[in-house]
Amino acid sequence: MILRRLAVLAVVACGSPGQASVQAQSVPRFEPVDRSEFPVAVPASRRATVGYLVVWEDRSTRSATIRLPVAVVHAPEPSELEPVLLITGGPGSGSLTPAAYPGAYPWTAERDFVVFGQRGTQHAQPALECPELEKAFGDVLNREDRDARYEILGAAARTCRERLRGSGVDLSAYHTDAITEDVDDLASVLGISRLILFGLSYGTRVALDLARDFPERVAAMVLDSPLPPDVQYDDESAVNFRNALEAVASACSEDTACDAAYPDLRNRFFAGLDAAEAAPVAVRLQDSGHVLQLDGARLASLIDLGSPGGLRLAPQRMAIIAEGDPELLRPLLPQSYSGSGFAWGMRASVWCAEAWPFSERAEASGPGPTLGGYESAAVSPPICREWGVPRRPGEFTRPVSTDIPTLLIAGEFDPATPPEWAHRAATSLSNSRVLVISGATHTPSVQWDGDGCAMSVATDFVAHPERWLADSDVPACMINRSDVEFEVEAASAQ
Repeated sequence: MILRRLAVLAVVACGSPGQASVQAQSVPRFEPVDRSEFPVAVPASRRATVGYLVVWEDRSTRSATIRLPVAVVHAPEPSELEPVLLITGGPGSGSLTPAAYPGAYPWTAERDFVVFGQRGTQHAQPALECPELEKAFGDVLNREDRDARYEILGAAARTCRERLRGSGVDLSAYHTDAITEDVDDLASVLGISRLILFGLSYGTRVALDLARDFPERVAAMVLDSPLPPDVQYDDESAVNFRNALEAVASACSEDTACDAAYPDLRNRFFAGLDAAEAAPVAVRLQDSGHVLQLDGARLASLIDLGSPGGLRLAPQRMAIIAEGDPELLRPLLPQSYSGSGFAWGMRASVWCAEAWPFSERAEASGPGPTLGGYESAAVSPPICREWGVPRRPGEFTRPVSTDIPTLLIAGEFDPATPPEWAHRAATSLSNSRVLVISGATHTPSVQWDGDGCAMSVATDFVAHPERWLADSDVPACMINRSDVEFEVEAASAQ
């Protein structure tokens, strides 16, 4: 169905001058391109249509258009099944790479797979990338003084903001509601009546927005690592990170080898953080000779719980932090910051309009379990102060209620979008089920160094959403899952 519609669009785009003129003036529209001209190479063995969705930057003024990259990887045989639309996270992450590896997504054996570059992200035109901020992140990496860091970040944000505005970009037009309208336009021009949404992290916020505003477009949803609209990420993230660290310490204590290697890990680790808050640990950097003062918050930030590999190393790093030995800490410090095509301008436009204005900014000590001065904001406050985008309507922060079939997936040790948030979102999703993947962390369905359980479950759900929800059995891959294999080798100074 999609392939036939795209073929018609291609004929119109390449037809007579009069037809081409009409097509060029039509917004929204899809502009097919040769596969060799697309930013990502879809495997030659797969049928695919690639091109750009042309939409209004601001639908209220209709003064300028933007172009968003789209790849449709077709099923081996024409299919009437609803296509799956991938909605990646961020906000600001590029999202085209999955089109180069469709075999990693098992539903592509029978369904079309739509990979869509969100507005403002890498390969979109324009892309709200900020090399000024990328440089600033490196400049502040080893600065202890928060005011100095804030001054550098604020100046970089101001420079990037003025450059983008000078090139004609309306920063206030890059937000979640605009992305959902882009998806609706995409479905319209491709002739798609309904989609199965596969959202990852922030992409789950976009999916929920679609379910609220365009329910007729949504056949079912997979929400991996949900970010519900009513959570206060910037206020809760320090607590969530601490809770994840507590869970790691508890899991280590229940593992014979881990407990033997790192006895009493929980108490020693948090005592180490407290001690560093009172008297920071001085670490001399080998390259520059600069002495870095590491307080508890900066020590905690050395633990990566965002991937299976980082999770396996977490007890070892926690033990090193507990010891407070500068020689053992030095190899853990990031030596430089390198960009990866992340659109920090897009993140700022979304976050500074939708999250920061509604936040209590709980970034310092306060009641309850926090991590001292740990920076809890997804976008540093001085960036939002400089970005200058208006606050989105308060309705955006209300829970989404729908009976659309929904699978919510959460990772047991996820510090960014904890399992509690999946359960919170499910309270207003009447036709849903939450699965917490033991031993997993953030976005477990696409953690390729994991065991594949979350992707297997998601694939089964996509095949028959209503039937899957009606089946109360525990998915086979979740039965007798093995525990995390923590690294228990002693660390050495480098």
